[in-house]
Amino acid sequence: MKRYLGPTILSDLNKKMVFVSGPRQVGKTTLARSLSIKSSDYLNWDVAADRERILKRQFNLDSELVIFDEIHKYKSWRNYLKGVYDSRDRHLKKILVTGSAMLDYYRRGGDSLQGRYFHLRLHPFSVAELGLNSVEEALQLFDLGGFPEPYLSASKREAQRWMIQYNELIFREEVMHLERVQDVGNLELLFHRLPELVGSPLSINSLREDLQLAHGTVSKWLLIFERLYVIFRILPFVNSKLRSV
Repeated sequence: MKRYLGPTILSDLNKKMVFVSGPRQVGKTTLARSLSIKSSDYLNWDVAADRERILKRQFNLDSELVIFDEIHKYKSWRNYLKGVYDSRDRHLKKILVTGSAMLDYYRRGGDSLQGRYFHLRLHPFSVAELGLNSVEEALQLFDLGGFPEPYLSASKREAQRWMIQYNELIFREEVMHLERVQDVGNLELLFHRLPELVGSPLSINSLREDLQLAHGTVSKWLLIFERLYVIFRILPFVNSKLRSV
């Protein structure tokens, strides 16, 4: 199915590079490879043959679009993309970069690409994107979640199995990979405690007391989860600072 970001990506590619980030398994690669562009060259850093082509800059000269997937795992990826973008010729017109939350996380660490790209974020399915028209359809979305695989399975059991595996993947491969956390046990307790708080006021002080940790530590860990799309915080729409707290 066509995703809501498709037209925006096609429009922005005519001006600069486009970075598409978002949670894992949200459909970024599928979206990139389904764009209505005559010819494209897809290169995945995790594939050895593609990695060699990337390092040697062996792109398909007949391609109008080159897609770099997971290239942020390359240590010098910013300078690499800067060089490719600045030296591109008539054969290499458009550059699309896709990656998980780590791409969004890493791109904040330097400004060598400043002014050379647009950043877009792909979110899971929403009521509007799916065109749902009934309460029953909306409830099904809430039960299955908006990620393509569990939602399209139409099975609550399969969705639950997918979520267990997904949470393990996020915690072990993203949280632990990006942050040097000594107290892994309490970090994991916080990770599994948060789903119980969805839809209710978030009290960092209560979490601090439950885990017997410093307020600053819990705040830092929540910020990590937020940057990795594990949680989304919605601040109160009130003017009173006391009520907001």
